Amino acid sequence: MFNSVLIANRGEIALRILTTLKELNIESVILSSPIDQETLPVKLADKVLVLPGNLPSESYLNYKYFLPLARELGVDAVHPGYGFLSENSHFRDAVGKSKMSFVGPTKLNMEILGDKVKAREAAIRSGTPLLPGVNEILEAEELKEVAKNIGFPVMIKAAAGGGGRGIRVVENESNFISVCTQAQNEAEMAFGDRRVYLEKFLTQARHIEVQLLGLNSGSALHYGERDCSIQRKNQKIIEESPSPYLTKKKAKEIHEIATNLAEEVGYINAGTAEFLSDSDRNFYFMEVNTRIQVEHPVSEFVTNSDLIKQQLLIASGEDPDINQKDIKFKGHAIEARVYAENPYLKFKPSPGEISEIEHPNGNGIRVDTHMENGSTIPSFYDSMISKVISYSDSRMSAINKLSLALSRYKIYGVHTTIPIIYQIINSEEFKTQKYDIKFLDSNPNRFQIPKELLSIADVAAVSMADKIPDRESKNEDCEEDNWRWSYIMGGQIF
Repeated sequence: MFNSVLIANRGEIALRILTTLKELNIESVILSSPIDQETLPVKLADKVLVLPGNLPSESYLNYKYFLPLARELGVDAVHPGYGFLSENSHFRDAVGKSKMSFVGPTKLNMEILGDKVKAREAAIRSGTPLLPGVNEILEAEELKEVAKNIGFPVMIKAAAGGGGRGIRVVENESNFISVCTQAQNEAEMAFGDRRVYLEKFLTQARHIEVQLLGLNSGSALHYGERDCSIQRKNQKIIEESPSPYLTKKKAKEIHEIATNLAEEVGYINAGTAEFLSDSDRNFYFMEVNTRIQVEHPVSEFVTNSDLIKQQLLIASGEDPDINQKDIKFKGHAIEARVYAENPYLKFKPSPGEISEIEHPNGNGIRVDTHMENGSTIPSFYDSMISKVISYSDSRMSAINKLSLALSRYKIYGVHTTIPIIYQIINSEEFKTQKYDIKFLDSNPNRFQIPKELLSIADVAAVSMADKIPDRESKNEDCEEDNWRWSYIMGGQIF
């Protein structure tokens, strides 16, 4: 096992990794931008490597700066968490060249599965079902002809994409070229790669994913499936395990499909195979995320596992002493992501200082967060405050536990998405499974803030929201404007 591990990340995932390192008595070295130096994971780490600036390019993406310094500090492994450099094959290669181990998949794994076209080719080899699409990179006019043959609607996707970015749905051919160009531009901005491909868009789909763990021996284990169908603009909001949508037979089928794909590419370490499922519960491959996922806690709950620990073992060359039959599944877990966003102002980010925060607790409640009284939500990074996870013996009991936890969650100083999440999990649609991945986007006014919770400032914000372009529109505000608007509205929120 390792003696010293660099946590090449920030926020709640940094604290999550640090917790397991502490348990294993491994020295923790953490990166910190100037604005993050008073955060909880930085305070608790054994050593801190301060970065030269707050912008991502100056800080958590600046591996040419921090890798040599980490090596000088005696670091022998790097855990990238999720986001930032976690799926960057060049970073993974640089870690190896710096004589440190990478806690994640191989460079080849990343290159094959990080490129969505190559991933489709691997899926075909392993017998994984695919939606009709194109397995090569074409120009917009050529893609338009393919789309006409497949039949609209179709989905244009960034070849090097992830996290819901670089994705556009096209309903008909009239605006195909303009939408394709938008997707290419977004892909280039997000990933430095403007290549896109397309596949048939599946209406009324559910988003099902399988937690994988590839071993050094060449075999792959699964930790069950997760249902991530409650989304807003391709961003997951609520995740649960097991999927209430699947029968046991269908769950077993998707587990086998996912592990076969992992073994086809010789996948090592933690990863997630993502699928769309239609109304007949047929599966169609989407992508593999070559990292630990935000929603990994629900899989840990139902299998009583520590996936970060398993990652570290595999990266050190020690396969966990388990096989598939040793992984037992029990109960139901649901995770809700809480963001510092203003639900009254079209979910504009809401930065600022958290003057007071009171996390819920109780049997079967887990809150993954790095926030405490006085913590700051900076404008430079993701605005997620925490993940609230409930666990119980049944889905309805887990819903009730999560509902109670959210009702007791107090955050003062910034706007949060808690009121909206609370309404979603208590809705009849959620409880009775009458939703798909487009449920929220297709019903933008389905969930409203109760009038009794609105202050004078909130009423002004609701009125203002009608006058501000949505960030997804072609007239989108720049990110700095989004932050400024939400900061001006400010306030203490339920």
